[in-house]
Amino acid sequence: MIIRSGKEEMKMRKFFSLIVVLSLVTFSSTVAAVRASESISKGWDRPYQVSDILGSVVMNHQGQYLGRVQGFVFDPDGHIVFGIIGNARFGSWRIIGENSVAVPFNALIYDRSGRRPMVMVDMSWEKYQSAPGFSKADLTNQQRVGEIYRYFGLQPYWTK
Repeated sequence: MIIRSGKEEMKMRKFFSLIVVLSLVTFSSTVAAVRASESISKGWDRPYQVSDILGSVVMNHQGQYLGRVQGFVFDPDGHIVFGIIGNARFGSWRIIGENSVAVPFNALIYDRSGRRPMVMVDMSWEKYQSAPGFSKADLTNQQRVGEIYRYFGLQPYWTK
């Protein structure tokens, strides 16, 4: 057993407290950096005006055309819940209709590396075409919104 004076004991406590604080600061900085890099990797590294993205071409990673961005769905708290993607081959991209797909916002990747910015979705053409349909009423039904998120392999943002 080591016997220390009160002064030594106080120094040891300060030292261990400093180690704990530095560990917490380092951990917090690491978490913030990871979150920032996730955002940047999805291309949403700065604020955008909706008008800059509306009408953007949507492709998958295989280079297949999926459609164009028709709009976005926001929840009452201001979170972007979905991007609405319409296939212009089946009609006007300005009309949200039966050929539109609600894609969870976190599944959309904004790619500015090419000549023209585009939105990417990591899924095959076949899976995209089989995506669940939706109506305006579905977009206010949390259970239905959760089903659409799960189809895209994502956890609904409000459950994280």
